[in-house]
Amino acid sequence: MDITIKETKDLDFEKVIDVFYKVKFLKYPKKRQEYKDAIEKAFRNSQYVVSVWKNEELVGFARVLTDETLFATIWNMLVKPAYQKSGIGKLLIQKCLNKYPRCHFFLFADKKVVDFYQKMGFDIHQFGMYLKKGMNRCIIYK
Repeated sequence: MDITIKETKDLDFEKVIDVFYKVKFLKYPKKRQEYKDAIEKAFRNSQYVVSVWKNEELVGFARVLTDETLFATIWNMLVKPAYQKSGIGKLLIQKCLNKYPRCHFFLFADKKVVDFYQKMGFDIHQFGMYLKKGMNRCIIYK
């Protein structure tokens, strides 16, 4: 497959939102603009964004939040369904890991993809926690 890798935050965020909808991460079409504004801000505030393209089509992406010294978290590693199981997810994860080789990485994953991440060397952490009322504040979950 002939693909291009881009390491930039300057993306076409309409295409980014399309991927979020294709993988069913977002579900309310009437909130598209609100989602787009929030996701664009999240991407621009990330330290690292990597995307994969086939010609002009955005195929997948991942972003990293990090202190660049100790810890890094991979967020929104998404690949369009038509391109899943083709190595693109592995490529995106590897690019993130290579960018911050001395950091301890974390991520959140849907149950359906735990095996994928375990094959990449991740393991389930017994002490992971989140603030329950945060779900009521975040645009993605409203």
